[in-house]
Amino acid sequence: MSTEPLPDRDLNQGADDGSGDMATTGVRRILLVDDEEGIRESLSTYLETNGFQVDTAADAIAARRMIGESTYDLVLTDISMPEVSGLDLLAQIKDEHPSLEVIMITGYLDISFAIQAMRRGAYDFFTKPFNYEKILLTIERVEEKRRLEDQARRYESLRQQKQFEQQAILETTLGLARAGEERDRYNIGHGKRTAEFALMIADKLGYSDERKKNLRYASLLHDVGKIGIDDQILNKPGRLDEQEFAAIKRHSEIGEYILTPISFLSDIAEVVRHHHERWDGTGYPDGIAGEAIPIDARILCIADYFDSITSARPYRRPMETEKARALIREEAGKTFDPTLADVFLEGLGAALGQA
Repeated sequence: MSTEPLPDRDLNQGADDGSGDMATTGVRRILLVDDEEGIRESLSTYLETNGFQVDTAADAIAARRMIGESTYDLVLTDISMPEVSGLDLLAQIKDEHPSLEVIMITGYLDISFAIQAMRRGAYDFFTKPFNYEKILLTIERVEEKRRLEDQARRYESLRQQKQFEQQAILETTLGLARAGEERDRYNIGHGKRTAEFALMIADKLGYSDERKKNLRYASLLHDVGKIGIDDQILNKPGRLDEQEFAAIKRHSEIGEYILTPISFLSDIAEVVRHHHERWDGTGYPDGIAGEAIPIDARILCIADYFDSITSARPYRRPMETEKARALIREEAGKTFDPTLADVFLEGLGAALGQA
């Protein structure tokens, strides 16, 4: 377990120029629920050192009472606890406080628990022994999600005032996606197929319609950065050399750069940037690993990879589905999040009518 703390957070860091976003959307008060005293003490100390106010509860019953009596920005809860499980606590929180985000902690990786947690509305999950820095990164993502939700509410008000229809967003997305694919003629239809595979995983995880919409947009636009890559590289009929591959790798960063200024697409820019990161940390552009990679980017990585290897290229034939499934299984825990790889393979097997 990595217990080396990050430098203390500057509570003013990231505040804007007076709009008040961080004052209303920042995570400042956390409820930590775990029946292990050592976990409660070590994790709460770490979070408090990094600027958060932390209350702790030894079981779900105490947590329920505390949530009823106080206001929290985030709940971190163990799944396996006596009497009332963390999953049941999650269900009650989402029923009574739907905007309160919950991150699940589990002592062992069980795909059924992970799926149940996501279906019941968990923001994310991680396993013990956990890396404290990744926990902090996940909390920061919750803050960003809340900021974007506040921003989305403001844009919704604007939409009502100016008749800003969702169709315009979709048309913009499809237009950008088409522009990217027209530059890379070997990839026509790749975004749409990638979206179908990604949404298959999202469905099994119980994603809300809003989360699925964002994942669909990210899937359609994950290669939009190829707009900034030289045509001779994109449409080279053979394999790329080392220098050409280095150039093509820039497309994920270019994609983030293109999407960030577009208000209704900025929340998927991070997913587009990280869709080529690998679970083992050997991906690009930032070489982040494991749960430090946004979960939607982890999903997109699998969907993108599977469609790529099962699609024809001038220099190779498409890989047979069974061989591709075997390769996904082999790369689980290396290229791919092993839990999400299992979810994908299970969903693909069901779609193909296989076990």
